[in-house]
Amino acid sequence: MAGLRICVLGPVRVRCGGRDVPAGSGQRQAVLAALALRAGHVVTADALAGLVWGESAPASVGAVVRNHISKLRAAVGAAGGDAAAVLVSRGGGYALDLADGGLDAAEFDRLADAARRHRERDEPAEAVLRYREALALWTGTALSGVPGPDADRQRERLAERRLTVLDDCLELELGLGEHARLVEELTALAAEHPLREGLRGLLMTALYRAGRQAEALEVFADARRVLAAEVGVEPGPELRGLQRRILRADPGLAPRAPARPSASASAVPSAPVAAPAVPAQLPPDVGDFTGRAAEVELIANALAGDAGRPGAAGAVVLADAAVVTVSGAVGVGKTTLAVRVARTVRGAFVDGQLYADLNGTRDEPAEPGSVLAGFLRALGEPAEGMPDGTAERAQRYRTLLAGRRVLVVLDGARDEEQLRHLLPGGSAAAVLVTARSGLTGLAPSLAVRLGRLTPGESVEFLSAVAGRSRIAAEPAAADAIAAACGRLPLALRVAATKLAARPAWSVAAFADRLRDEHRRLGELRVGGLAVETELRRSHRLLPADLAAALPRLAALPVCSAPEAAAALGVPEPAAGVLLERLTAAGMVDAPVRGRYAFHDLVRLFALQPREPDPSQRV
Repeated sequence: MAGLRICVLGPVRVRCGGRDVPAGSGQRQAVLAALALRAGHVVTADALAGLVWGESAPASVGAVVRNHISKLRAAVGAAGGDAAAVLVSRGGGYALDLADGGLDAAEFDRLADAARRHRERDEPAEAVLRYREALALWTGTALSGVPGPDADRQRERLAERRLTVLDDCLELELGLGEHARLVEELTALAAEHPLREGLRGLLMTALYRAGRQAEALEVFADARRVLAAEVGVEPGPELRGLQRRILRADPGLAPRAPARPSASASAVPSAPVAAPAVPAQLPPDVGDFTGRAAEVELIANALAGDAGRPGAAGAVVLADAAVVTVSGAVGVGKTTLAVRVARTVRGAFVDGQLYADLNGTRDEPAEPGSVLAGFLRALGEPAEGMPDGTAERAQRYRTLLAGRRVLVVLDGARDEEQLRHLLPGGSAAAVLVTARSGLTGLAPSLAVRLGRLTPGESVEFLSAVAGRSRIAAEPAAADAIAAACGRLPLALRVAATKLAARPAWSVAAFADRLRDEHRRLGELRVGGLAVETELRRSHRLLPADLAAALPRLAALPVCSAPEAAAALGVPEPAAGVLLERLTAAGMVDAPVRGRYAFHDLVRLFALQPREPDPSQRV
């Protein structure tokens, strides 16, 4: 039936005629998913019972199935759909008849198949577009929270299918010269799936082409360690061969120039006036996003406002331009949240979405002029017309965005100065900025300071990555891991990924390893992902006076300004200013009733003995 759409590539969602349809309990979602993934085919009541309940089906399972079918029909009917034509009784069972586009998983397969055909015709750029469209359909873990043996099997099948498509897409993008942009995404994927040698190889290639040969070889060394520890084998011949090619600087691994438009594209006659380019630069969403529902809704509303609401005369009412800042300590999940929000509201920004990683916590932050050049190219500015200076590029950028509904995501800003030329001015665009500090100088329309996840969200995060049944079997140990990670998303991801890569470990055994404060930071490392590495990057950016004060204050895990003044031997007002600066730098939690607290992992890092850093800022 036209108008009915079922989404299973994330939490189960149902829409009919533009309205949300309640999917009901977990078991009802399991019944719906079993029928949706077999759309057009009859599934008997007995088969449904096996798919949803397995061997634990209740004695009255037939009645239970009929009740779920009845409730699903009622929900579709209440939304204005023809339930009898959609969820039909046929041949002693039930069938779900969906129109084309009625199931996101089927749409994913259609787009992936279209990409494969482009690839076979040697049209890599077109293939990547289709692949990315397919991957953008994922909003989380497939069938998230849906119980039953069939849901477990389908989750595993769909996740493997997604990874296969992602592998193919990333390989093509590397061939198109996108190595620098892909390093961060590949690093996260290799850490999440440490036993997949294909991802390791792609990451090694991207790093090598980005001029980071030593890091590429370290990825191989880590792969060798993990494979030996977990499955007792050496890396395969392809990965070993890639290592040898990197060692001898094989010319075949040299960076590729960005691909030119295909012949078919260049053969299209030019229109008298070119249509404005519509950029779509948002990174992929993570499949295991957990918590932050209130923050997502708050920021989405601030960015999109009333976008898309019909006005009195039928015109579209655009929200005022908005600047939203998301700040917080290292590893608190600012980028992940920003990408989730941006993907949530992108439909309101019909003229496109721009994204830039500003590398604010790195030694060499992104230059605004280079970022603007990338934005201008994405907006259709020809290379020969590119302004030379940063100020001139900013003027051209604001001119192109004037009146256009574009979302600009500026991730990892260092300070207000870095952002000055990147804000689109008084246009209809909206801006989402992430940074360690609050960037109050921007006078944002909304400023969100992210804190730690709740205990429940932290355990849910572990479950989403390490496996629900495994975490549920040892709840006390899972709580202990969440506590040892300080409920910090980065630490939780490292811990969960490490558990997923080591199926022989019990959850309790890993919790015991994390209890030892002297080895905790060392344990929170997997692949190229490490909590200590991110803390070290933040520490290097501290001015010398803050770096010197940090270990002395870390000896007082919670302190007030008077206590800090006594520990540092400075007047109380100076101690208060210093604590506020450490809070802005993301090294200390914001005060509660005048008392400042160190995150446990920051405290452990600060108390480690270290040599003075000559590069520390003065």
